[in-house]
Amino acid sequence: MKVISWNLKNISANKLKNKFQPLFQSYGLGNNVLGYIVNVVMGADQWEDVISPAPADLFVVIELKTGGSAKGAAVSGNCYPTLDALKNALNAAVPTLNYDPQEYDFDYVNPIYVTGQHETVGFIYNKKALTPTGTAVERDTSNNAYLPGRTPLVATFDVVGKAGVSLRFSGIHDPPPSGAAAVRMRPPINYCVRLVNTPSAKVVNTFFLGDFNCQPSDNYINGKGNIIYPFADLYAVGYGTELPDDTLTSVRRKLVSTNPGESAYLNAAYDNNIYHVSTANPNVVVGDEEVPDLIGEAKDMTFDPPSALYPTNGRATLNAYNAVSDHLPVIIDFNVI
Repeated sequence: MKVISWNLKNISANKLKNKFQPLFQSYGLGNNVLGYIVNVVMGADQWEDVISPAPADLFVVIELKTGGSAKGAAVSGNCYPTLDALKNALNAAVPTLNYDPQEYDFDYVNPIYVTGQHETVGFIYNKKALTPTGTAVERDTSNNAYLPGRTPLVATFDVVGKAGVSLRFSGIHDPPPSGAAAVRMRPPINYCVRLVNTPSAKVVNTFFLGDFNCQPSDNYINGKGNIIYPFADLYAVGYGTELPDDTLTSVRRKLVSTNPGESAYLNAAYDNNIYHVSTANPNVVVGDEEVPDLIGEAKDMTFDPPSALYPTNGRATLNAYNAVSDHLPVIIDFNVI
């Protein structure tokens, strides 16, 4: 099973049509935003040795544009053209990329609810692997309130061919850091602390995934002098992640060529997949969790073998990526037994 979560920054049907500059198109990574996304999600040859060569069984779209701002209200129709375009493009790519149509057939879960200001979460799934069974907006069970800012949208699935095995995915978009340095991480950390009170936290085989705007080691000192970490309470009830701290995922707007390595184009470790697997009934065995470097590892496919675009064409590559998103995706591969 392969799952990709990706904050695509105000993704809409119009944004999917945005074309890259002719020079970047010539590299073979995609002519427009939609083509680029499809190649990544499908594990196309353009990303050989960067992404596992198989399509995602679930593609979780963070920051999917919709109308409205009342959390829990019905989404408006303008998010559906985006989901339709993504679904249709993924299905069209199955035979084009020589995948077996008997193994991959994509559809999307009706997002149903607004999760924040003009925003919801998209779940595009492989019908050959997953069967959707429900959708809900997360609430804090301690007070029945929606989480502040952008409340998570959760989708549950039965695993095809695995009787009695279900998976739960909660799409996360935390509030960003703000304020003075000592408390800058307080808004996203406090949001994450409340995740332990949601219904999803109490269900095995749950994945909280998306843009947390913080990482496990981030902390602040509260008014009582206690050090507050974002996921300590979740860890205490069996959650964890395979991503090491300082795995950078947030993308810079401009290249800082004086910075070493990937910090020249990445600047924060914000995205993750915090998962819980039952120890009493271990249905899920996580094999790998990673953030593919879609900038530093991008290749010019006109050469054989393909040649690296970074650093020689680093600025152009970063500019093109910023047309797609300001975050890298997170990929998790696991076996269901």
